[in-house]
Amino acid sequence: MKKRIARSGFKHMKDQELLTFGYTVHAAMDGNAYFATPDPDLATVLTATDDFREKMEMANRKGSPLDFSLKNDSREVLIELLRQLAFYVNKTADGALSVILSSGFRPVALPTKSVPPQTPLWVTLTDYRQKGQARLDFEAVDNVRLYEYQYTDEVDANGQLVWPVEILDTPRSNINVLAPLQKGVEYYVRVRAKNGVGASDWTEPVSILAR
Repeated sequence: MKKRIARSGFKHMKDQELLTFGYTVHAAMDGNAYFATPDPDLATVLTATDDFREKMEMANRKGSPLDFSLKNDSREVLIELLRQLAFYVNKTADGALSVILSSGFRPVALPTKSVPPQTPLWVTLTDYRQKGQARLDFEAVDNVRLYEYQYTDEVDANGQLVWPVEILDTPRSNINVLAPLQKGVEYYVRVRAKNGVGASDWTEPVSILAR
């Protein structure tokens, strides 16, 4: 079983979130049998959290540059104390998730294995606004920013589609315009999704008779 650790970075938190987190950690660790000798001590953390609350309320009420500066200074003090306390929690917990969770700190998420994306679904080709144009749409795939597609009107002697060497790409899953198309010719299209790991399988071809 992989050892877990508590998060020790708090600068990304908004003021109210940080304030609530400070009180949450204090309440969770106060009297907690796992943490007999917190470092820094919980009284110091509570004092810093109360001070941050007071400075935040003053800045929100008055809004002067001095008030905001004092609030930000108090915020940095609280962040540093929480960082030190997270170090103590990690040392004490020794990777035990249940102990970390009992402290009120949030565990660092385990890395997830990256995989290629799913193949797009619901590929459709429809007539578009002008003659010689077709509109390509398909269902978007989660966590994908680029799609590739090909279209062709070539069929070999065995009835197999002949795809071009060129692969077109688009960031959109809808309103992709294929043009120019020759009237009365049947065109086929296929699509795949790409991410940082690789590409999905190609979709089954769909076709349209150009007008």
